[in-house]
Amino acid sequence: MIDIKQVHKSFGNREILKGIDLHVPTGSVTVILGPSGSGKTTFLRTLNFLEKADAGTMQLNDISVDLHKASNKEILNVRRNTSMVFQSYNLFSNKTVIENIMEGLVTVKKMKKSEARDIAQRFLKEVGMEGYDDYYPVQLSGGQQQRIGIARALAMDPEVILFDEPTSALDPELVGEVLAVIRKIAKELEVTMIIVTHEIGFAKEVADQVVFMEGGVIVEQGDPKVVLEHPKEERTRKFLSRYLTLDSELPLDSAAL
Repeated sequence: MIDIKQVHKSFGNREILKGIDLHVPTGSVTVILGPSGSGKTTFLRTLNFLEKADAGTMQLNDISVDLHKASNKEILNVRRNTSMVFQSYNLFSNKTVIENIMEGLVTVKKMKKSEARDIAQRFLKEVGMEGYDDYYPVQLSGGQQQRIGIARALAMDPEVILFDEPTSALDPELVGEVLAVIRKIAKELEVTMIIVTHEIGFAKEVADQVVFMEGGVIVEQGDPKVVLEHPKEERTRKFLSRYLTLDSELPLDSAAL
C-alpha cells in the first residue's frame, strides 16, 4: 500500500506539483496520464527521491517518510523497497545483460554472485530474454534494453515498481513488446505498480485505477472504464479526445463531448 499526501515541488519560481494526494492499494496497478509538463514524471521521481519534494509525506506499507526531510537512512530504506524503470533504460554500457541485472543484487543486497546470477536468469526468462546473458546493451534493440530494465527492477524484489513512460523512447514497432511484458507482470506477479504513460488503450486494459494530471494537480481519478470512457472533467475529455483517432477501442461518451 502507498498513501501519498500533499506532495509539492517547485523549480525556482515554477510550481510543478501543487499538493498531490494518491492512494495505491497493495498489488494494484495505477496508471497516470496527462499532457507533457503536467508533473507526472516529477511526481514519480519524488517518490524515489530522484527529486526532493518541497513538502509531502508517503506511507509505503510500514515505512512512513517525510518526502522533504527524509534522512539518508530513510531514503535508502524506501529505495530498497522500490524499483524504477526509466524512459532511457539506464543500463551500464560496459556490463553485459546479466551483469546489469546482478549489479543491484550484489552491491545493494550484498548477495553472493552465484545467487544473484540465478535470480537474474530467472527474471531474464520472465521478460522473454532468456539466452541473452552475455550480450551488451549496444547489441540490443531499444525494446530489448527496456525489457532488461524491467528484469533488473523485478530482480530486486520490490514492493513497488515505478515506470516512467517506459515506451516513450521506443520506435513504434517496439512498443508492443514492452507493453506485453508489463501486462504479463501485472497479471502474474503480486507487485504494486505506478505507471506514467501515454498509452491509453494499455491503461484501460491493465490499470486498476487511472489518474489524470494536468497543471500539477490530479484532475480526475478512478476506475479506468469510468475515467477513460465517461470522464467527468472537461480537461480530461479534451485530453482523451486527442487519442480517439489513434485508439478506436476508447469510445468516449459522445454526449459528454
